Amino acid sequence: MKAYLFLLLPTLFLSSVGMAPLHAQQAVSLQQQMGKAEFDRAGLNKLSPTELQHLQQWLALHASDLAATIPASEETSATAAAAKSPGPFAHKPKAAKVKRNDTITSRIAGEFHGWQHGTTLTLQNGQRWRVKDDSSLTVPESLTSPVVFVKPGFLGSWLLRVQGYNTSARVEPAN
Repeated sequence: MKAYLFLLLPTLFLSSVGMAPLHAQQAVSLQQQMGKAEFDRAGLNKLSPTELQHLQQWLALHASDLAATIPASEETSATAAAAKSPGPFAHKPKAAKVKRNDTITSRIAGEFHGWQHGTTLTLQNGQRWRVKDDSSLTVPESLTSPVVFVKPGFLGSWLLRVQGYNTSARVEPAN
């Protein structure tokens, strides 16, 4: 929980203050962004005002670096996960190289019977992926929450594979 919160703090902070002028950014407190309950649960209410101010300044300077360390599997939107690693030949802005796990590992939410063109698969992490090629997979018996891997392909495409099967499908984010 603490590791997740450590990664979430900078994302929340930047998303709300990223476009505000500097003097307005300083007026926004971390507690306002997180809400009192989350702020207290993270133990940030134990910090002195000076310590809290220092933390907010540090987060403002380093939040983009921290946000880049969130594995694609933890994104709740397939679009956000796909944006983290658009593939080897897609346009990528120049930035410092950050080692991250581009393969998304999750499970199908509920029963899995297979796929065909147009099937939308919902993962337990909240991501939804739509099959966009003509591949198909029919499993002999329905599977309950099988493990799936979604990894970047060429030219910005994504490939989804169910553990235990050699067939993969080219997919696109559906949420």
